[in-house]
Parts: sequence; C-alpha cells; structure tokens
Amino acid sequence: MNSRPAIILSHPQLGENIGAAARAMANFGLTDLRLVKPRHGWPDAKATAMAAGAAKVVEEAQVFPTLLEAVADLNLIYATTARERGITKEVLTPAEAARRLRRASSREEKTGILFGNERAGLDNDEISLCDCVITIPTAHFASINLGQAVLLTVYEWFRAVDTTPTARLEHAPLHRKPTRRELIDLFEHLERALEESGFLFPPEKHDAMARAIRATIHRARLTYQEVQTLRGMIAALSKGKHRVPKA
Repeated sequence: MNSRPAIILSHPQLGENIGAAARAMANFGLTDLRLVKPRHGWPDAKATAMAAGAAKVVEEAQVFPTLLEAVADLNLIYATTARERGITKEVLTPAEAARRLRRASSREEKTGILFGNERAGLDNDEISLCDCVITIPTAHFASINLGQAVLLTVYEWFRAVDTTPTARLEHAPLHRKPTRRELIDLFEHLERALEESGFLFPPEKHDAMARAIRATIHRARLTYQEVQTLRGMIAALSKGKHRVPKA
C-alpha cells in the first residue's frame, strides 16, 4: 500500500498552479496527484511546463468529475483552508497534520490532503467530507497561493521523519575535509615555526600552548584547501619570502 498522502486539488483554475503543486510534491517524495474538474480541462500544457523536472507527477495525475470520486478510497482526509467556515472541525498546523498523517500511514490507512481552488478555496460541503482542517499560520495576509500552500504542507510531511543534520559544511572536491594526517602535518609545521621564532616560551608552557593552538585550529573546521594555504603562509613567513608588487 502507498503510505504517502494523495494531494487533491479541487477545481484548480490555473495550470501553472497545478504544475507548481506537482513540483512541490516531487521535491518531497509525493506522487499521487488528483484533480477535480480543472477549469481548463486536462492535460494542460502550462501545468507540464511549470512542473519542470516533476512532469511525471503531472502526466500520471488522475482527473475526477467530483470530489466524492476523488476521495472515495481514502481513510483519512485533511482539508486546507485559512477561512472560518462555521463548521466545527479541529484545526491543525501543517506540522501537527504531518505527524498525524505519518501515524495513520503506519497503520496502513490511505490518506489525502485537500486543497481548494485559487478564487474561493474550499466550500462547506467539501470541508464536511474531511476529518480535520489544516491552517498555515501567517503574520497578516492569510490567503496563500495554491502552489505555495502545497509546498508548505508537503514540506512538513517530509520533515516529520527527515534526518538531515541541522548544520553541516559542504565540501567540493578541493574543499573536502582534511585527513587526520594532513591536520597533524599542519600542527607540526606550525609548531616548528613557532619554536624557531621563540613564540612557544617558556619551555614549561610549551605543551599547553601547543594544545591550545591545536584546539583553535580544530574549531575552525578547516578544509583541505585551507590547510594547504595555511602551510604555505607559514612557510612564506618562516623563510621571509615576499613578492614585489607589479607596477
């Protein structure tokens, strides 16, 4: 069973927004796109163009004449809307909705997220078919472009189990992390130069000062290229090298 939620767009008006939604889905691992009576019919060349690398999601989209038919096989459906519709429904943030969708999927339930059209969103009859409402928090203007709303919602679904480190360094081939041997060579090169200059003095403080210097270099998280540059700088300073500026 496909454990990923279906994305249902009810009466979408612009092919560009369908394409943007498809692209957002592909970015975060979703493929089941369902369209309820798109205004300009289907297929839509503008949707395919906007989807770019996610054209397959557009090509495999299912088109339904009614919302009832589009959601008939689903066990859990969340409606996305920023408007108060006078219907008693639990309102979730995208992050909480994502957690619940994940739990439902683990129980092998088929799930879906419903989005309304660009002009009026979802009506009361459409919302009445859903279990909960998702509302994206905003600072002022509550209405969000359809493609952006899909992006924000499916991002939270992806993020709910994402294990990407919160911070990391990117290393291109010349900017890879240095090996331990390369770092040790830098330490030894620098310490030799500092000994020759008389910096590591008095002798009883030599080891403590050397450890402090190594700790400082570790914190810098140097790349291989930076290690080599520092060694070149040390060599130039040690030998008193200088370059004559060009006229």
